[in-house]
Amino acid sequence: MTTNGAQDLDETIHQPTRLRIMTLLAAQGTDDRVAYGYVQKELALTGGNLTIHLRKLEEASYVAITKEFIDAKPRTWIQTTETGRDAYARYLDNLRQTLNLPAPQPRRPLSF
Repeated sequence: MTTNGAQDLDETIHQPTRLRIMTLLAAQGTDDRVAYGYVQKELALTGGNLTIHLRKLEEASYVAITKEFIDAKPRTWIQTTETGRDAYARYLDNLRQTLNLPAPQPRRPLSF
């Protein structure tokens, strides 16, 4: 999306539900994975809606989805990839430029 010289925004991430998913996942550590059910509950999404959006993010190589069995029950895990973290960071930078916002400054410790 380019308007009046604004930076291109990644349409895969820009879609509201996918942006919410990427924001939730980006808040995790780089090696952390999140349970499918947690994402579904936190974002109040139906299983079908979440699956469709995760498929789009997975096709773009922004997330990795793994499945395993724990106590004979299937568990699905979601994790951002390096490509996904880079794309999300670029998206935020481009969004800031589009909105003409300054880059975030490092937090300084409070002194009393």
